[in-house]
Amino acid sequence: MYKLSVKNLCKQYKNFAVKNISFDVPEGTVVGLIGENGAGKSTIIKSVLGAIHPDSGQILFDGKPLCQLSVAEKQKTAFVLDDLGLPMELNLHMLNKVLRSVFIKWDSRQFETIVNYFKLPSDKLLKDFSKGMKMQAGIAVALSYDSELLILDEPTSGLDPVVREEIIDMLYDYTQQGNRSVVISSHITTDLEKLCDYIVYVHEGEVVLSAEKDELLSKYAVYSVDKTQLEELDKKAILKVLPRQFGVDVLAARQHMPKNFEYRPLCLDDIMLFYSKGENL
Repeated sequence: MYKLSVKNLCKQYKNFAVKNISFDVPEGTVVGLIGENGAGKSTIIKSVLGAIHPDSGQILFDGKPLCQLSVAEKQKTAFVLDDLGLPMELNLHMLNKVLRSVFIKWDSRQFETIVNYFKLPSDKLLKDFSKGMKMQAGIAVALSYDSELLILDEPTSGLDPVVREEIIDMLYDYTQQGNRSVVISSHITTDLEKLCDYIVYVHEGEVVLSAEKDELLSKYAVYSVDKTQLEELDKKAILKVLPRQFGVDVLAARQHMPKNFEYRPLCLDDIMLFYSKGENL
């Protein structure tokens, strides 16, 4: 069962277009959106949240189009965006009271627990929070009502490694409760490697790679070879090549490469680099 399905999503801007974006988010999983700045990730996220209207395509929550969701069903999606969208003139104590009347299933005790865990001041106005504190407040809000899909845009940006690790643990716990799922966009790919089950790579408005993370990272590796060695390799094994000053880096399937060739394990940064700067053979 898919918690979220995006099918052939298209959105045309003056100088940029998101084209035929399709991916699924299975129940109980974390899907990471990766891509360069301006690749189209924010357009995808805002379309899923109903903040912008695509030109074409379909977005389904539990198999149901967004336009057909009731208020209660819409509140099953929580989100934390870079600009938050919270009332900055309130403190956390006042925010707790306000959101109690906004959400059908608001958990004040859960909100207070997370706020205390992050050691956020309840009497200080949100506008006076640091960027990291504001993001922590947004996460506290998102985890304090009865959602089944959590969407995050750069949630660990501006946070120190200790707090980032705490947030990752929270998100992992979130997915372990029932049929909850997470979609997370981040430039901190090491966080995604710890957390995600699936990776969707968006490049220049298109999905160029969608795969299970563990399978992807275990199946492929990066090899550094010279041009003579490159000519001798099985071309079917090679996804991308990246010319270097003294040779070529190769993104290839380990199973079909010579066993005596040295390689280094693949990481998500490699995927972005090879697909944005690399070449096909």
